Amino acid sequence: MGAVIVVGARVGRVGWMLALLVATRSTRAQELDSSRCDSVVAAARVDSVPAALYVAAARVDGELPARELDVIASSVGSAFVAPRPFQLSVFSGPVLMHALRPRATEAAQGPRRPTVSGVYRYTLIPGATAAHVQTLRAALMRGFDSAAVRAIIDGGMVGTSLASPDGSDSMRIEIRLSSDSIPGSRRVASATFPVLPVVDAVPLGDNPAPLFPEAEKRSGAGGGEVVFRVVVDRSGIPVMETVEVARATSLEFLKAAIASLPAQRFSPATIHGCAVAQQIQYAFSFVQPAPPSAGVRFRD
Repeated sequence: MGAVIVVGARVGRVGWMLALLVATRSTRAQELDSSRCDSVVAAARVDSVPAALYVAAARVDGELPARELDVIASSVGSAFVAPRPFQLSVFSGPVLMHALRPRATEAAQGPRRPTVSGVYRYTLIPGATAAHVQTLRAALMRGFDSAAVRAIIDGGMVGTSLASPDGSDSMRIEIRLSSDSIPGSRRVASATFPVLPVVDAVPLGDNPAPLFPEAEKRSGAGGGEVVFRVVVDRSGIPVMETVEVARATSLEFLKAAIASLPAQRFSPATIHGCAVAQQIQYAFSFVQPAPPSAGVRFRD
């Protein structure tokens, strides 16, 4: 179950409340019926904050001057046509640690706003158009990823005026479309986002711990840390299509954390008892296990 928040350039309290829908069908007995969730979420307290959608471009296989990256971002942003209605169903969330597992009843409740973020990569060929467009980070919003891909392709003619500084025949470009502004990003559109009281997601107490990498043991590493940004869906399962690495001590620790992440389970975030998807930061801390003690031997 979950709410679908419909946001336009100017959406009043009554307008967006009427647009709250429960769109997911389920046979799981523990889920609440759609009519109850619809009314509960619609009755939630509402505030509004001004927000925007931003676009940013980066080259991932080399350097490209900031001015040319801005041209690419501007071209994609101008070609981006947001899906209608603009349905936001993922809420921002907290930083959670695998090692600390508060009970669901102790989960923090606070005002949270919906968020959207999509990351895409493509090959930019000077004198040609965009090719091999891939979705790296799914937005989990109906129609958003396809609209972003179309914008990249339609805005790809900007490649006719750009040349690679290192003389290569092509460049790999990453595009981020997000409600979060990052350095170098451009505003695509403005909107008003509702803010709702959300009980945050909580990791379950029996989540399996990641294995300490053997290569790090041999190197004498005492520990490490990996932090992901990931969406936990309404069933309490991490959506692997949304995983981004915030930071990692080493590649070996990252591999171990990635292998463990799909098995992690959560009590999902809720609004007055109705489950909603939430983007969280989830941290794995690795500690080198202490060697077993040799014991004490006594002579006869």
